[in-house]
Amino acid sequence: MRLRKYSDENHILSAEKIRKKLKTVYDVDMERRAIYRNIDALQSMGIEIEGYRDNREGYYLVDRMFEPSEIRLLCDAVAASNMIREESSKSIMNKLADTQSIFQKRMLQKTVFVKNRTNIQNKKLFYNIDILNIAINQGNKVAAGMLEYNREARLEKKKGDGISFSPYATVWADGNYYVIAKIENEEQLTHFRIDYLTDISMLERGIDIVFGGISPQQYAEKYIYNNGERMEYFEIECSVSLWNELVETFGGENHVSLTKKDKNVLTVRVKSIPTLVKKWIMSHSSECIIKSPRQYKEEIQVLIRESYRKYWS
Repeated sequence: MRLRKYSDENHILSAEKIRKKLKTVYDVDMERRAIYRNIDALQSMGIEIEGYRDNREGYYLVDRMFEPSEIRLLCDAVAASNMIREESSKSIMNKLADTQSIFQKRMLQKTVFVKNRTNIQNKKLFYNIDILNIAINQGNKVAAGMLEYNREARLEKKKGDGISFSPYATVWADGNYYVIAKIENEEQLTHFRIDYLTDISMLERGIDIVFGGISPQQYAEKYIYNNGERMEYFEIECSVSLWNELVETFGGENHVSLTKKDKNVLTVRVKSIPTLVKKWIMSHSSECIIKSPRQYKEEIQVLIRESYRKYWS
């Protein structure tokens, strides 16, 4: 009897209902005393089942791998990911929903999950991840081809012999899967989008040993999120209306602080990489300005002059 599927705190099953469900769903005849013995056995194994003594109604499974709110969060994450194809998304979300009762699953199915339009084209993403993780665990190098977009905006294999590299870790960062690696006969670590790899094969050669002690998390933070740029402090003067967006863009522990506020203007201290700050300033050029460091203020001036010449020449 699958209490996991047919019961929850809002759908409690009496012993008689359990007996009828067993007969209807599984064509099993079971007397009440056998039902009590089976439930006692499950409880003695540590499975949390609330019973008649607790609620004066019947039985339901309390012990679940995930709460409904956690399943909803996981389904949202799967639906939002541009790394997972739509058919795979539906399969994964259905498996997640199967951890709940049929009643909770119906509620989840009524929820609309909107799929990101920028969907991954590489159908072998999960295979790529699996073979890379096997190579990492076994300490083997791999060979792979590289993909690029053609003029029809479809991924195709780059011309050439491909690459051989030592894979060290696969990471999820900035909305994509990456493998941190070292190309054969090169010294520095690098990284590749896993969905841009194809024809991956494991080689018999062992990986090159890398020294330096940088963790995958530290590498991703520095080279994927920050593109190798150094974090700096910027003073920005902007419209009061931009405060929420500014915090959402640069927010984080001690990364944004308000230093001065007038009626319509804020002066804010931001810690970030130069590329992100300049991109944000350019997208709000009529409402904000970099006050310091001066070199970036001058770089913005050059960008604005070049844009002016393109549009008003």
